[in-house]
Amino acid sequence: VQARPAGCLRFGTPTRSASAELDSIMSAAVESSVAMPTPSVVAAADRAKAVLLPDAAVRPTKLFLGGLTRNTTTKQLRDHFSQYGRILDCVAMRQPDGRPRGFGYVTLDSLAAAERCLAEPQVIDGRVVDMKRAVPGNPAGSGTSPSSCCSPKDVATRQKLQQQQQQQQ
Repeated sequence: VQARPAGCLRFGTPTRSASAELDSIMSAAVESSVAMPTPSVVAAADRAKAVLLPDAAVRPTKLFLGGLTRNTTTKQLRDHFSQYGRILDCVAMRQPDGRPRGFGYVTLDSLAAAERCLAEPQVIDGRVVDMKRAVPGNPAGSGTSPSSCCSPKDVATRQKLQQQQQQQQ
């Protein structure tokens, strides 16, 4: 029994010229056929594509949270934002010595969940926090202030809520 080398090449569309091209490359007659994937292979490829190229609506979205109180913990952030969707990551930032930095991040599992959070002012640990989408690779402190990225209506709503909280105290 003689060994028969086998291989697989993928062409955009199968044609007769593909077989002739293989013959000339191999300097021998090449037997070619169209390979059709099984349904399980197609399903696995679709799942992999969904992971690698997710729809915008289900793409994870990271939010910046500014103006956190000194006492706000990561657990409080996780508990608060879990009402909007699945939390992939959440952190209240701290200095190396443990002192709070006054900001944090939350990563939600979808753009829709993030949009719901951004649509209304968020009160965490008794304070209205400034929220915006996190900008990848943006060094701390070099971004725009939250009020400059929000519409005048959003800024007015936040100011009104802050005034109401001060009056209640």
